This record gives sequence, structure tokens and C-alpha cells, in this order.
Amino acid sequence: MLFTGSTELNIDAKGRLSIPSRYRAQLTGKAKEGDDNTPDSPSAWIALPWPDHSIRLYTETTFEELANAWTDSLTLSADQAELRRTIFASAERIEPDSAGRIRVPQKHLDLAAIGSAVVIIGAGSMLEIRDRETWLAEERKRFNDLPALIEKTRSSA
Repeated sequence: MLFTGSTELNIDAKGRLSIPSRYRAQLTGKAKEGDDNTPDSPSAWIALPWPDHSIRLYTETTFEELANAWTDSLTLSADQAELRRTIFASAERIEPDSAGRIRVPQKHLDLAAIGSAVVIIGAGSMLEIRDRETWLAEERKRFNDLPALIEKTRSSA
């Protein structure tokens, strides 16, 4: 599954955020918006606050696949154990309501410094929730820095 694009939204007073229908459609195999003959949205999302001031949203299936890809061991190093504790303790399973809205944990919003005006961006296998004002203010810089970032990631691979 490949999430792309971006959508500007608001988190309501009850902390709910509507997942755009185009992303829900990808998960349900919906042929087009407005098609009523489709299965329901995914059973849950996994939300994970990230130090880059975002909240990552994974489908439950994708999160489980990525988590299971880690090699389990009884002899984890202290750093490996700390990483696992931090990731899994921070991750929250969130079930959407019948309208496709999720309740974003306030703790996640606080950790990521995200207000109620947000942008949801497609980031490959996940979605990201970001503060709208910050995201839009940095858009030109990200675009201009793209060639250098591509080169940097090529040389580190």
C-alpha cells in the first residue's frame, strides 16, 4: 500500500480527526469515492508520535508486519531493549468511528507539538499528521532541498 498526497484538516474539540476518504478507499479497495458497495474501513490504526514533530499513522496490519520484521532475541542489547520499550510504549491502537474519524491521543499531539490545524500527508507505507502552519511554512525549503537530499540518501545506501 502506498499513501501519497496531502490534505489540510482540523482536529475537532473532541480530539477527532477525519481520515480522508481517499486514504480509507485504498484500504478498503474502494473503486472510487462514493462507491457504496465496499467493505468497511480498517479495524484500527496505530499512532506513533515521532521526534520530527509528527504522528505516524500505520494500518494495524502494516505496523504488525514491521514489528514482526525485527529479530527477536533473549539477549537484546540495552539500546535495542530501550528502543523497543520506547516504540511500543508510545504506540496507540486507535479504532475509527463509523465516519472514519480517529481520536488522536492528546499526549501524542503534545509530544509532537501539533495544534488543531493539521495536514495529513502520505509517506509511503504510512500517513503522517503534522502541524499545518509548520508544514506549509517549510514546503518551499523542502522542495528546494530535494536534489541534495536525494544525493545524500543515495550515498548513504
